[in-house]
Parts: sequence; structure tokens; C-alpha cells
Amino acid sequence: MAKQKKNIQEVVQKEYPEFTASVDGLSVDDLNQRLATYAKEDEAVDDAKEADEGLEEAKSRVTELSGPYRDAKKAIKLKMKYLVNLVKEKGGA
Repeated sequence: MAKQKKNIQEVVQKEYPEFTASVDGLSVDDLNQRLATYAKEDEAVDDAKEADEGLEEAKSRVTELSGPYRDAKKAIKLKMKYLVNLVKEKGGA
């Protein structure tokens, strides 16, 4: 059975009821001001994330450690594609 997708209003109302209660009655101008404020906050979070040396070191380490697995998966996928094409060329399914 497929999981029913919730709309954004339902999700936000469930996760942040205080937020939705505080903004539902705002005017369009006030809503636009809130949007601008959140856009600035979002940018500040991105800046902080980029400046986080520990996070960058961890990402680098993950990339380094996952390299052999990524390479192995790439090789396996290429070989599988080759086999599928070969099966098709030889009249298989």
C-alpha cells in the first residue's frame, strides 16, 4: 500500500504548531517580511555550515573512506549494464 503524501500545511502545522498559530493571521506584507527574515536566517546557517572546520574535515574523511566502496559499486554497475546489453544482443529478455 502506498504511503499517502501529506501537504506542506499539514506537515508544518503538526511539526510547528506555535509557528503556524503566530503567522496564520498575518497580512501579506507581514508574511513577506517573515519570508525575508527566514531567508536571511537560512543564509546565516549556510555560512556557519561552510565555516565549520570540523564538519569539513568529517566530510573529507567520509569521502576518503567511502572511495573504495564507491569505486567498487561503479565497476559492478558498469559490468551489469554490459551484461544486460550482451543479453539483449544475443536475443535474451
